Amino acid sequence: MRVRRLLTASLGTLLLFGPTPAAQAAPPDPATHEAAVGSPRGPSDTDLPFGVGPAQRGRSADAPGRQPSQPEPSAKLAGKPRNDVIKDVPAELTDASIAYNLIPYHDIPPALRALQGSDRISVEVIGQSVLGRDLHLVVATAPMSDAQWKNWQQLSDLRFSDPHAAQAKLAAGGYDNWRTPLFINNNIHGNEWEGTDASLQVLQELAFSTDPAVVDMLNKHVVAFVVTNNPDGRVAATRANANGFDMNRDFITASQPEVRAVRAQLVRYSPLTMLDIHGYVSCTLIEPTTGPHGDNYEYDLYIRHALRNALAMERAVLATGETRASCANPDGSRRNDIPFRDRTQGWDDWPPIFTPMYSMYHGTIGHTIEIPLNPRGNLTVAERHERTRINTAVAVASIKGNLGYATEHRSELLANQLEWFRRGVDGESTRPIDDPLAISLARGDNVKTHLQDFARAYVIPAGTDQRSATSAARLVQFMLDNDLQVHRAWRPVKLGGTHYEAGSYVVDMRQAKRGLASALLEVGRDVTNDFNAMYDISAWSHGHLWGATVQRVGTDGTLDDKGLRLVTEARATGAVAPGKQANYGLAVDSVAGIQAVNRLLGDGVRVSRTADGTFVVPGDVSVVRPIAEEYGVEFVRLTPPQVRDATPVSKTRLGVAANGGEIFALRQMGFDPVSVTHTAFNNGTLSFADFDAFFVSTTAFNPLSLDATRSAAFHQWLADGGTVVGRGASGKQFNDRAGLLDVTIAAGRSDANGIVSVVNDPASPITGNALPTAFVDAPQYFTRIGDGVRVDQRLAAEGFFRAGHWGGQDAAAGHAVVVSGVAKGANVTLFGTEPLFRAHPEGLYPQVAAALWR
Repeated sequence: MRVRRLLTASLGTLLLFGPTPAAQAAPPDPATHEAAVGSPRGPSDTDLPFGVGPAQRGRSADAPGRQPSQPEPSAKLAGKPRNDVIKDVPAELTDASIAYNLIPYHDIPPALRALQGSDRISVEVIGQSVLGRDLHLVVATAPMSDAQWKNWQQLSDLRFSDPHAAQAKLAAGGYDNWRTPLFINNNIHGNEWEGTDASLQVLQELAFSTDPAVVDMLNKHVVAFVVTNNPDGRVAATRANANGFDMNRDFITASQPEVRAVRAQLVRYSPLTMLDIHGYVSCTLIEPTTGPHGDNYEYDLYIRHALRNALAMERAVLATGETRASCANPDGSRRNDIPFRDRTQGWDDWPPIFTPMYSMYHGTIGHTIEIPLNPRGNLTVAERHERTRINTAVAVASIKGNLGYATEHRSELLANQLEWFRRGVDGESTRPIDDPLAISLARGDNVKTHLQDFARAYVIPAGTDQRSATSAARLVQFMLDNDLQVHRAWRPVKLGGTHYEAGSYVVDMRQAKRGLASALLEVGRDVTNDFNAMYDISAWSHGHLWGATVQRVGTDGTLDDKGLRLVTEARATGAVAPGKQANYGLAVDSVAGIQAVNRLLGDGVRVSRTADGTFVVPGDVSVVRPIAEEYGVEFVRLTPPQVRDATPVSKTRLGVAANGGEIFALRQMGFDPVSVTHTAFNNGTLSFADFDAFFVSTTAFNPLSLDATRSAAFHQWLADGGTVVGRGASGKQFNDRAGLLDVTIAAGRSDANGIVSVVNDPASPITGNALPTAFVDAPQYFTRIGDGVRVDQRLAAEGFFRAGHWGGQDAAAGHAVVVSGVAKGANVTLFGTEPLFRAHPEGLYPQVAAALWR
């Protein structure tokens, strides 16, 4: 089969412009090659594209060659690969990959051990999936001694610590023998399989080929492959991971363990190029993208190589001869889909939620690769296998085309990255695209970028309230995890003409990866008029949606760095009021506070709540001190008058009809959500007596679909004081079907989203202490408020839309977006905002918790 021929085609002939028909490899060493890919005599009867036949599945014998071990690399040699022991896993005959003639997850460990037979290959376990499956990183490079790795690490770190010195060293030849890091990520969407199989094929050649060009390439690069970023989804044939998350929307939030594992490797290597292999489109798609382009990128530097690398990968794909992988031009020639060149809008790189877009903040030329043919659906077995064969061949060609471009232009790519980082250190403004090729090929407005001056610094004040402390520590640790530098004032300092107290965090924007710091801390901007269509969300902000106070410091000037010290770890320590207390109070205005309350309730501690929302806990230091230390929260002294009218709070038995992101966020807060449907109530699987509250944002629970008995039980549940929290159009629909709050709702565009300024009712038990900003997606707002309904939060009357994309936004100004009241005996809250969206706006979580605890 062509797949097997691709396996033995010489990578060396592909190093410039992709495969050529005459490409042939020097034969690998039979002693190692047979152990790696099965019998050389021909395909097995199952003919798996990777070449692992039934006899190899589940083998536990170590491959010949090096014996793997599990040493921990020195912190000073973070880039040096480990070579872990890769253990077998039980075979799962229901693994969805098998039906597509692709490698199942249980065959990956023996395949990786076979690769470890080459001294060019190291395999690491870099984390686990939600369901506990190992995530594997394979690093391919020519062998290096510890001394060589030490030199490699020093030159790697110099790129960020002192890009000026790195540029000088590059000019003097100091980087001539330094190996540039490259990165390939696969299978982040579990039901887009073929990148994994393609990477394993390429790795076979990198491991065992004797072609001089391959050997030369491995002397020039450190190439890291994530074999499968989503093994749970791969096995189950789901796009999402086992938490229901589309992980290619999570990189700027990093809520999922699989995302954090890959993020750590991008931080570790800051690769020069990065591919993220996806599917499926009718014509192979290779980024760069349409506009609007992310404001915080050095886009003129990015596009210079991204476009040329895309063209190199296109040539490699076309050279496979697989016409089903390409599109026809009017003149009869073939092409792939390069959005920057071929589209006008709708495939942008604006949000750093995607893996390649996130990688660009580490100075990387990032590309999404969309392989062409969807093998899912009602197809014959032969057609399904033919599609995966073509897709695998396309992915192999893309990888090889990328490796070829990176090899030919290694010095230029490194110089480009160093210039990217130098601009950050020197605090320069972004520049327009000036590359003649990019200007000549750009379609529509794709050549346009928004130029900006970066802030001089950001300050996260130490603050006197616990929300400031816990949320600040959470935000700072997140920045550290993303390879950003943060300082802390050890004494009072003056920055930008303002005095800040000791303990304040300072983010000096004169740093190599300042674009990522800006992306995290700034609110963003309104891009409604830039392009009519956006691919996904258009706004995000840790600085405005995570609960910490973040203050912007000018665009120029110097910092009082004598009063600042570099931070290596940030953690809120918590506190307990001194002396013997009858009761302690806990203000819940952060995720940590919600977790602390739910932990106390779960432990059976007697908890009550005052009218202003303060939680009251008995004055037992042995109970509160461990909670304060674990969650970083503060228990304060309460006087007897403060607790006189406190009402008891019990653990919330929560039913949800919600999406995966919302369910995850509720679990993150310490709730134990149970999915509910009207069908499950009707058939007796669920009982209303088992729930205290419902969170509804989908149509899975329709009260009008309950049978007579269950409908009566539901209305009795309402009358007995149940709690209903609805979100969005479906939550409002549930409200109407149940006959609850008397309100009328209006909707913005379904593709609208963004960050909005809001006005909170200070007396509201839900939003009284809420942030002045919120997040909306497919925005809903209330245009008529009936009797007995409280407006807890409304959009600001003027200029409420801070950042994002929302055509027709003006009609929503001043309208309510969170309302509540008592209806039929139940406590009801309706959100037109998105307080749990993809587990990102953590600063809005307390509003949902307060509504559920009513």
